[in-house]
Amino acid sequence: VMDAKPLLKEALQAEVGLPVDNKVPVIGFIGRLEEQKGSDILAAAISEFIDEEVQIIVLGTGKKQMEKQLEQLEILYPDKARGVAKFNVPLAHMITAGADFMIVPSRFEPCGLIQLHA
Repeated sequence: VMDAKPLLKEALQAEVGLPVDNKVPVIGFIGRLEEQKGSDILAAAISEFIDEEVQIIVLGTGKKQMEKQLEQLEILYPDKARGVAKFNVPLAHMITAGADFMIVPSRFEPCGLIQLHA
């Protein structure tokens, strides 16, 4: 794991077009974009921590308003954030394998598939 993790992280950063830097923590989110899953909490929180030395990759589909917010991440934070509003299983696996942290702001599930996979 210790040998593979940096390579998986670099591959993830390159795949989504973020600057490849193994020293910058990468936060991942995979989930449905709706209030039950805490997507609105995440959207509000990003501006609170994005000035830190961090990158975030958000993958999900759901409510159209939230998908539009997600797609704006790259415009607002070009070197720090990517939002992918589509169903993409290979990218979900890359995020789980390459991210340093998985963020799961769910209002409903104390433990779901994302937590188990991570």
